[in-house]
Amino acid sequence: MANHKNKSIQGGTADKTSSPSNKRNLKYGTLSIVVTVIFIVLVLILNIIATSLSSVYGWYTDMTASGIYSLSDAFYEKLDDLLTTEDGEEPVYLNIVLMSEEDYFSGMNALTSMVYRSIKELTAKYDNIKLIAYNTTVHPELAEKYKMTALDTPSLSDVILELADENHNALENVPAKKYSIDSFFSSDSSSGEYIGYNAEARILSAVAQLTGQSEKPVAYYLQGHGEPTLAEASDWQEVLELAGFEVKEINLATEDFTVPENGNCGDNIVIINSPKYDLLSTTELSEVKKIRTFLGTNYGNMIVVEDASSPKLPALEGLLSEWGLGYGGSVTDDQHSVSSSGAAKVFADYAQTYQPTESSPSMATQILTRTFGGEDPGKTTTIFGTPKEVLILDNTEIVQGMNGSASSFALLKTYDTAKTRTSDGEIVTGSTALLGVSRMVWELNNNDVSFVVAIGSSDFLSEEYEASCANRSILYALLNLMWDSVTTFEGIDYKAFDNSALTVSTSAASTWTIVCVVVLPVLVAGLGVYVYIRRRHS
Repeated sequence: MANHKNKSIQGGTADKTSSPSNKRNLKYGTLSIVVTVIFIVLVLILNIIATSLSSVYGWYTDMTASGIYSLSDAFYEKLDDLLTTEDGEEPVYLNIVLMSEEDYFSGMNALTSMVYRSIKELTAKYDNIKLIAYNTTVHPELAEKYKMTALDTPSLSDVILELADENHNALENVPAKKYSIDSFFSSDSSSGEYIGYNAEARILSAVAQLTGQSEKPVAYYLQGHGEPTLAEASDWQEVLELAGFEVKEINLATEDFTVPENGNCGDNIVIINSPKYDLLSTTELSEVKKIRTFLGTNYGNMIVVEDASSPKLPALEGLLSEWGLGYGGSVTDDQHSVSSSGAAKVFADYAQTYQPTESSPSMATQILTRTFGGEDPGKTTTIFGTPKEVLILDNTEIVQGMNGSASSFALLKTYDTAKTRTSDGEIVTGSTALLGVSRMVWELNNNDVSFVVAIGSSDFLSEEYEASCANRSILYALLNLMWDSVTTFEGIDYKAFDNSALTVSTSAASTWTIVCVVVLPVLVAGLGVYVYIRRRHS
């Protein structure tokens, strides 16, 4: 009886396993897994297709409160006007040129991704605007035509706008406009953090400048103190005009600066190049007073140039001291100078000021990084002929009682082997500044920024250095800081970020994409398989 009972049990078990209901459950369970896997694969494929199409055709929905990811109707209205000729018959043709391929540019970082999206939206809307993307890594010669100075090679993230004919061949008689990627964003003038997206104003300003529909800032070239004339200083005129300035000679003993109705000369510059005589400071026609007002009340900028042969100029140096700058003695360097110069043409040591590894880069580092596109500036040279020491003072004052935050710093210094002759004839060995910058943030005028620059060499822009040295590139970068080339358009302002900065890196964005698109679906599928196996064995 026992044996019969055990046999019955075993037989019952075998019958249960092979029952039609279990076979049906196994069939449907397997089918559900297959369907789930197919569904996930289809979702992934559709996601990839949709992402690709949205990238090509600019398909997306901007759900931000400020419309930060889309161009506004007000922008399009103003762009329509700029892209139409005076007679209204011929459209203006425009090329937007990238120095890298589209996929690389759009995926470089969060900043390039936003700019790329705006460019694609433009080219989708306008037949007369064309996007051209070069691979300048493989073909560096394609970037040559867009160099602003001899050493100013466009970086992979730069954006260039140029006028073109109906076949989109660039017009050679109109210089292109080159912009770094950060120029499409607004930043806090004190911290440097990005606070908003300003592509609309940047694009409109570029088109207005290309088509001659915007007023240029003025570079006033001072005369009356033995300075070389513009004709004699053609290198200065060339660089200033290249940076977009209208250049005018001015004699402040008989003339005044032209001040706009709003009193803001924020983009204008006064150039004081190697004067032999001092500024008038004690008469009714005080030149010092006029320049002080130009800087401290009207928010202008100033560049002063002296060298070892320059005389003592108390009025000018007194004005400079208000901005934390001054001049010292002559400088030589037997070990770091042009060999045939007798130590009088001194090389700058970038390592003294360029420190890109810092968590919060200094202003000097930021300027040099912007100048050289992140490349090591130590690979280039900067020469100062018959140099004069530039003093970085601690007694920066607030000019004319205006509220602001001032800082002065050395942008370029000598090597430690340099020798400086002091006023009492003593020789001091060690690194010293040859180019100093003072930066004033004006709190009472929407955080406008003024710059005062002191250069310790009268031949800083010499043609002798143009092809092989970074002198012109440095000055060009400083001019771009003084004039950010953004024209004000009514109703057009930057679109503020929800937070103060863009913090999502490329690697972080890629990681989250993988997590959302691949990891999570796989986990869901794995969970489904786990549940099925548990049910099957329960």
